[in-house]
Amino acid sequence: MSDWVRVATVDEVKPGSTLQVEVEGEPVCLAYTGEEFLATSDICSHDYVELHDGWLEEDEIECPQHGSRFNMRTGKVLNPPATQSIAPYETKVEGRDVYVRGPMERVK
Repeated sequence: MSDWVRVATVDEVKPGSTLQVEVEGEPVCLAYTGEEFLATSDICSHDYVELHDGWLEEDEIECPQHGSRFNMRTGKVLNPPATQSIAPYETKVEGRDVYVRGPMERVK
């Protein structure tokens, strides 16, 4: 697992929105639910589509192209057409800075 990487400030991600950030050269979808920051791989496992352009509802992100949804805590795929989970990342806030590290192991 990687070291913690500062990716944003808390002011850069509005409640209910997402932002693409980079961790060790990999695109990561950073989301703010209004209560917590969550992060996963930014690429849908079904097709090469950036998830940060999708829709966030609570702790789930929906792919904007084909509608697959993923749990952002675990990376688990919740509905087709995707069949493979994506990598979740850990998040933490220190002061006004948001940090991400990972990826963590995918849920099968």
